[in-house]
Amino acid sequence: MFVLEGIAVIATYQIFFPIECHATGIAGLCRGLRIVFISAICVFAAFAVLICGRTRSWHRFLELIKAASRKPLWGNVHLLGVMVIFLPVLIIPPGEVNEKFLYVFILLAGGGALAALGSLFWVLRPLSWWEWLGTERFQPLVILLLAALIPSLAHLIEPLWAVEFVSTATFKGVALLLSAVGPEVFIEPGRAWIGLPGFVVAVASQCSGIEGFALITGFMVIYAVLFRETLRQNVFWLVLWPIALLASWVFNILRITVLILIGRYVSPELAVNGFHSFAGWLLFIFLALGILYLAQAIPALRRVNYTLPEREKLSADPVAALIVPFIAFMISGVIAHAFWENPALGYPFQAAVMLGVLVWMRRALFPQIRLSLDPFSIAAGLVVGAAWVWFSEPYQEDDLVLGALSGSAFLAWAMVRTLGTTLLVPVVEEAFFRGYILARLDTGSPAAKAIAVLVSTALFAALHGRLILAGIAGLLFAAAMLRRGRLGDAVVAHIVANASVAAVAWYSGQWSLI
Repeated sequence: MFVLEGIAVIATYQIFFPIECHATGIAGLCRGLRIVFISAICVFAAFAVLICGRTRSWHRFLELIKAASRKPLWGNVHLLGVMVIFLPVLIIPPGEVNEKFLYVFILLAGGGALAALGSLFWVLRPLSWWEWLGTERFQPLVILLLAALIPSLAHLIEPLWAVEFVSTATFKGVALLLSAVGPEVFIEPGRAWIGLPGFVVAVASQCSGIEGFALITGFMVIYAVLFRETLRQNVFWLVLWPIALLASWVFNILRITVLILIGRYVSPELAVNGFHSFAGWLLFIFLALGILYLAQAIPALRRVNYTLPEREKLSADPVAALIVPFIAFMISGVIAHAFWENPALGYPFQAAVMLGVLVWMRRALFPQIRLSLDPFSIAAGLVVGAAWVWFSEPYQEDDLVLGALSGSAFLAWAMVRTLGTTLLVPVVEEAFFRGYILARLDTGSPAAKAIAVLVSTALFAALHGRLILAGIAGLLFAAAMLRRGRLGDAVVAHIVANASVAAVAWYSGQWSLI
């Protein structure tokens, strides 16, 4: 849930409803809010490293979770916080978000605090958290606090970008790569300007990639503490750390180069968004975790032959099978918006991601989906499909963009889009919204069942934009599942709905329908 909500926040306030700190009038508060959010991402990633390094701690944590009697209060607090976070989208016009940022800040900060508090105590009650931390001598708390301080450390070392050697070396590396595309590369390190004819950017310190040095160093410190009993510290710090910093620097050169090429040949808006700190932080976190994975695999870094205990594979986890495909689907959607000027053209990439994850999770997922030709599910799907077509706009921008494709390219796109929306999307979305959200909230009582249906339907409708139609569709899909208690019935209803819409799209040429 944290990953999905984080993706939604980043996509909303960086791509669809962008906030520019320098234009808010209270840039300090704006950047502070960014740092808090990035700190939460770092803490989440550090917890993943923690559970790999402390298997016994993880098992104790799971035992406390299983023994806990959860009350809906904290779940509702979390849900309220998430709703408050996205409230500015509903009450403030996009063009006025920077001008009225003080109100946005209050809602984001307040909603974030409620969401964080609710999620923590939804997982474990306060006393259970205290019991777990006490058993571990509060060492996990120290590690997670260190992770939370990494963005602040990165902020402190931002002046390094002003050092002529650092910025000049970076820009020369970027210029070398850009010269392979065209000889006319514009570079002015003194003002941090670089680009190609028609697109030049000024790289600010907070978007320069310097934060990668702090992030990689911070995560390596966490790793060194967790594995201090088996790790050869001298080799780790004298050999791997310099290599990791060099990798971060090279990675940043590649990042800036790619973004300039996107700005010059694809879309300036996408490139400018790519320079924002969120994109850089996410990429550098993946790089840091990759380096730690490499450290785990190098025998020369171990004083003894040590291997991690065997764990159940993620692909065999039935709960993960309901969630992971949807996370991959959402991430692929953000990437499509970032690298394609018209996201519809990036759908083959999304379809490939969905197919790959579904194949990977197939053994845990498909036994939970028992498909059958249930008359109610088929009828519900036909009703949803008919309503979706009837109340749709005649033509949209996607139709014009797709019409510009060559015949073979368009045919390939149309086939992938049809197969993706009729076979892949129904499985991915129903597994998450009905198989996980609805089933998770439905504790058996009529009130809990009603809340489960409403929450899963509201989230489903929010994802699809057309709130009323998508809300009706969510209710019918939920009814299909609850009627016989089969997730497969909801999947069948969704497949029929999307297939009927796709059939109309093929007949009418109105491809924006799907």
